[in-house]
Amino acid sequence: MSRRLQPAALLRGSMLITMTLLGVSTLGAQQSATRATRPDGSTVLLFPNGTWKPETTQASSKGSGTGYQKPVSAAASLDILKGATLSYDPAKWTPLPADKPGRRVLNHRDGDGYALIIAERLQMPMATLKNIILQNARNAAPDAKIVKEDQRMVNGVPVTCLELTGTGQGIAFHYFGYYYAGKAGTIQVITYTGESLFPEYRNDFEDLLNGFAVAGS
Repeated sequence: MSRRLQPAALLRGSMLITMTLLGVSTLGAQQSATRATRPDGSTVLLFPNGTWKPETTQASSKGSGTGYQKPVSAAASLDILKGATLSYDPAKWTPLPADKPGRRVLNHRDGDGYALIIAERLQMPMATLKNIILQNARNAAPDAKIVKEDQRMVNGVPVTCLELTGTGQGIAFHYFGYYYAGKAGTIQVITYTGESLFPEYRNDFEDLLNGFAVAGS
């Protein structure tokens, strides 16, 4: 059976559920965590389910200091928030109508690749944002985990790059995103598809992510 028939339709349905859960505002999630100071002076975030996470996380050195630039094919642009934009290749990506304030969705021309942009004026530490990202991802895929993390400079903007994997409705997903927390607010640009399709989409995903920019950075 062709991948473009029933399996593709199943993937799209699962993607829409995943998108809805990933699109939860970080505000509610942040309010559910309580910051506490340990005897050694370090801080942790306490969650209602009894778990805790360090508020500061040592990032992987891989990719640190590497500069990434907008590709020349990114001829179209979306305004995100307070000078933040995402440039994209209109031959590969189609923006969909916004269904919620602060949230935009793009669909890859081949149909099985997606991008979700969540933008909020609320500012927070990156460590806090990372915990919320994982918490929201596990709402969609309980086995979600971070498989890769590095720090990047993208068009002069410092971002955290995360790759996550997880399983929802029996389908393995792969998420690849840039996360920004700074003067423009808190912005998540997340691309995702099925785990088996990720190698096919990876280059296009990275080109799209590298179109992220914040004026004045």
